[in-house]
Amino acid sequence: KLEGMCRNCVKENCPDRGSSCLETGTYLMNYAACAQCNEKTTVSVIDRKTQQDDDGNETISYKHVCQQCDHVIAKHEYTFSVDEEYQEYSMNCLLCGYGEATVSILPEDPRQQRLF
Repeated sequence: KLEGMCRNCVKENCPDRGSSCLETGTYLMNYAACAQCNEKTTVSVIDRKTQQDDDGNETISYKHVCQQCDHVIAKHEYTFSVDEEYQEYSMNCLLCGYGEATVSILPEDPRQQRLF
């Protein structure tokens, strides 16, 4: 169950966003309208929290709410971590969707080297 999230406010539940990972903002293309007040007003971001663990992994979380009536549309979570030679990003949100990205911190990404 997606607790604290409203499936009736979005066009698609947690769309696949590929490698797109938002640490701020809102994916408005997926916003239908507020299911509580039936308005399609601006979506606000509230309760933004940043947590970092002992390994340097960072989690940013916040809520998307209807600016008209404060109805909670979705809870957004973005994570960032470094795993050896790669930075890893992920996003999970009913409104903004799900995405993951892995980026090499080396000048040349070993995954992109060609075999000759």
